[in-house]
Amino acid sequence: MRYYSFFMLMWLMFGYTSSMSAQKVERINPLCWWADMNTDLQLMLYGEDLKDAEVRVLEQGMSVKAIHNAESPNYLFVDMEVGKAGKYTLEVKKGHRKIKLPYEILSRREGSQEREGLTSSDVIYLIMPDRFANGDTGNDYVKGSAHVLDRKGLETRHGGDIRGIMNHLDYMADLGITALWSTPLLEDNQFYHHYAISDYYNIDPHFGTNELYKEMVSEAHAKGIKIIQDIVPNHCGSGHWWMKDLPFKDWVTHFDTFTQSNYALYTFSDPYASADDRMLCSKGWFVESLPDMNLSNPYVLSYLTQMTIWWIEYAGLDALRVDTYFYMGREGSLWTQAIRHEYPNMKFVGEVWGNDPGVIAYWLGDRKKQDGFASHLPMAMDFPLERSLIMGLASDNEAWGGSTKAIYNMIAQDFLYDNAGESLVVFADNHDMSRVYNMLGRDIGKVKMAMTFITTTRGLPQIYYGTELLFADDPRGGAHQCRMDFPGGWEGDTLNLFRTEERTALQQEMFNHTRKLLHFRKSTPVVYRGKLMHYVPKDNVYTYFRYNDLECVMIILNGSSQSRKVDWQRFDERLADKMEGVDILTGKNIRKGDLVEVEASGSMVIYFK
Repeated sequence: MRYYSFFMLMWLMFGYTSSMSAQKVERINPLCWWADMNTDLQLMLYGEDLKDAEVRVLEQGMSVKAIHNAESPNYLFVDMEVGKAGKYTLEVKKGHRKIKLPYEILSRREGSQEREGLTSSDVIYLIMPDRFANGDTGNDYVKGSAHVLDRKGLETRHGGDIRGIMNHLDYMADLGITALWSTPLLEDNQFYHHYAISDYYNIDPHFGTNELYKEMVSEAHAKGIKIIQDIVPNHCGSGHWWMKDLPFKDWVTHFDTFTQSNYALYTFSDPYASADDRMLCSKGWFVESLPDMNLSNPYVLSYLTQMTIWWIEYAGLDALRVDTYFYMGREGSLWTQAIRHEYPNMKFVGEVWGNDPGVIAYWLGDRKKQDGFASHLPMAMDFPLERSLIMGLASDNEAWGGSTKAIYNMIAQDFLYDNAGESLVVFADNHDMSRVYNMLGRDIGKVKMAMTFITTTRGLPQIYYGTELLFADDPRGGAHQCRMDFPGGWEGDTLNLFRTEERTALQQEMFNHTRKLLHFRKSTPVVYRGKLMHYVPKDNVYTYFRYNDLECVMIILNGSSQSRKVDWQRFDERLADKMEGVDILTGKNIRKGDLVEVEASGSMVIYFK
């Protein structure tokens, strides 16, 4: 259903029959809650003229601690004392008007609080659901929706949905994926990309229902795939239902006229930055259609915290990807701490888009930085390494910042992080930039090198859907050029790239390369848990090792335009006691000391025991 779960519909029906002059309550968030939570429950009630209304619970086991009016007369914030799981009745009364609202407190799943989230053993697959697969044509058109279905448009809705994702979980599992990150699935009445949330508690009806989303999570788990929800606490959409009647004037940030963020990420870590510049970065709106949520307001902070925890508990989520994390400002650390207070072992990742590792390090971890700030964010996207990877593989000219030396130089700055291997997500491209196939000159060898690197270096790899099949940018260009449909995801598609027999030879070559790497990684923990040692690139060949006391994996990236021989003697420090290995990409046995050449724009992954 669009706005209510089944029990919400029941309380509406019950409430309206309880009195000839019923008090109206249109919404109650969260939709339900759980016993034994570390997070206090604060209900937000919305309805006509709720100011100064009385609220009580008719059954034992839950009670009202405090009631708070908002600036708008149509909201109440009610602090609850939760004792035990059960079905309860809230009575909301104002004068002679009253309504009785069923509310449910559930029992938590066993081990819910101890969930682990993401680890370095995972491989993330990033999809845009509208562009991935359409499994239910019945939700292509939704009554009252302003979305127009037009698969030819770059910025229009194409019809992908949750059922389409579910239909292809086996494809992901076969590829070797262990975690699925979908861009937002919550209701967005403005954009196909769903970063302008219009209801934080409901899946968009074009995608499916809350119940179907929960089913998808369960099916993914059965196939060994974790689910990462893309959460957006920094901003909502200008089409969000509360924008017509804000609870408080400062529910979102306000200026005399529209004021955009200055996007000056450095102002937070900059010891010389002005307070005004820093304020504009976090308080300015991302764009005009995305009102900035004011986490300085304690009711906003509570709402966004509970909303996030609600989805984790309701759907059984494994982790979060937090959109535009640093734009929340330093108040965002309060939100992060609240999530980790409920799930102390859960690791999740924030988007901190900067090309300097010092800036990324500033926003990571529990350690206080030089100014006393700690964000408590467990993981972040490694944008600096992504830029260095593309620069390093796209060019053979070290003098202009190219060659694999760029990759080496970036990895060499890992001393800035407390634990780079466990706190960074590495990637070659994503939904906000050109496809790696385009950025590397449509050279399959270079794309294969990029895939070899992100799956074997320190950190947790993320693959953008279709990279394993050489997806290219839409030739029309623009910000949406990298968000194409997955061929075969729609009934009637003339090409189905989910099927091996319909791929070109190059596409299958790329798929096989990726699949081999992912399955090798999954079965060989030294690849993601082992220590890292790397060597300064020579002749544009970058060589590094993942190793422990028993095993060693040698990775060679040849970024030059000609084949290069392996200089075994140079790597004696790491290979002194190793004699024979196997190149997992070709299956060939490799003996140390033999003449071995790495082809131009080629890579080798040699596993020594």
